[in-house]
Amino acid sequence: MGKLNTLVLLLLILASCRTEKLKEPEPKPVMGDFDPTMLQVDQPVSAGLKGQVLYMPVYSNIPYHIVGIEEFDMSAFIAVHNADLYNRITITQALFFDKKGKPVSDFLTDGKIILDPLATEDFFVPYEDKNGNGANFLIEWISDSLVTEPLVESVTISLKPNQSVAVLSRGKVIREIK
Repeated sequence: MGKLNTLVLLLLILASCRTEKLKEPEPKPVMGDFDPTMLQVDQPVSAGLKGQVLYMPVYSNIPYHIVGIEEFDMSAFIAVHNADLYNRITITQALFFDKKGKPVSDFLTDGKIILDPLATEDFFVPYEDKNGNGANFLIEWISDSLVTEPLVESVTISLKPNQSVAVLSRGKVIREIK
């Protein structure tokens, strides 16, 4: 009977302990346009570029060896983030190449894309694409003003049960206008 009383007492103590999740403060909605002058740090890190051409790797298939050589198919997207607080940038080229360096697709079929400050544009390579582990993009952007360098990244991903893979890559600058 003593063990039963101890067990009941222990269960009562455990049941009475509450773990309250600390509430995160709710973010307040921003009304109206963003005003960069509200930031306390007023000097940009590098507002000195007028354009770049970036080499951007993506991996639409990754070879692997189990029985012979097989390919693990993946989808990918390129994201071009305008990191400038004040000025627009214009994406003038988004060219997709296969692993042998042959052009496959021009993602700007409707001409150039203008990105407002802090805006993002992305380009998607579907899962069914078979252009290989060396597939890549050339992304070109320009601006009329000196701007903060945009952030250009690719995310390549496959979400299969028990076989998920994700690769994050950043663009390499191969040409630049200052």
